[in-house]
Amino acid sequence: MKRRGRAAQLAERERQGAEARTAVDAAFYAVDEAVARERVRMARELHDGLASDLSTAVALFKYYFEAAQKTPDAEQVLRNVFEIMEALLENTRNTLRDMRPRRLGPEGLVADLRATAEEYGRVYGIRVELWSSGNEEDLSQGQREVVFHIVREALTNVRRHSGTSTCRVRLGFAARPFLIEVTDEGKGFESGGGGGYGLVGMRERAAGIGGRLEVVSTPGRGTTVFLFGPDPAGTY
Repeated sequence: MKRRGRAAQLAERERQGAEARTAVDAAFYAVDEAVARERVRMARELHDGLASDLSTAVALFKYYFEAAQKTPDAEQVLRNVFEIMEALLENTRNTLRDMRPRRLGPEGLVADLRATAEEYGRVYGIRVELWSSGNEEDLSQGQREVVFHIVREALTNVRRHSGTSTCRVRLGFAARPFLIEVTDEGKGFESGGGGGYGLVGMRERAAGIGGRLEVVSTPGRGTTVFLFGPDPAGTY
């Protein structure tokens, strides 16, 4: 009996040891997953903000030195570069401060997007026509921030890739689920193109609120980005 009792104790200790090792392995796995998600988030934030603005500034400097330096547009080009670099510095400070996406201003989503549209017209020469229906307050704070960042990234793609001077943004807050559209009539691309961190980040943001992102593009006829909100029955 004593021998069987001793064997049972050893078996129980082995079982407990195995459970402890499993728990430790699970903890390490969870940490690795969290680190991987954070790296993806940081890559997305750097792409959406710093890399995009730096790319624009470099392009404007190149235009200034190659074409605009001896034209009446020279001063305005440099002023635009200055505004971009000033905004880049502020965004960098915000990123270093809390490593979180830029929050919406006190005036709300539509007001911030109108300001963005005005900036694109003034700095980049792209007219952004914006319409909204319904009330943005029907969306949660997290949903509104996702809408802002996805529209901003879509406009960045219009500026960098479409070759058009006009695009349209429709904010359908009244729809169930809500529907956001960003449309241009630029170059477009073949199905399966247009990837990279930009589109990946947009899809991740959409999925993060229980929604989905779809991109429809036809070469020579333009591109439309659709953001569908979560099912109204959801709790996001």
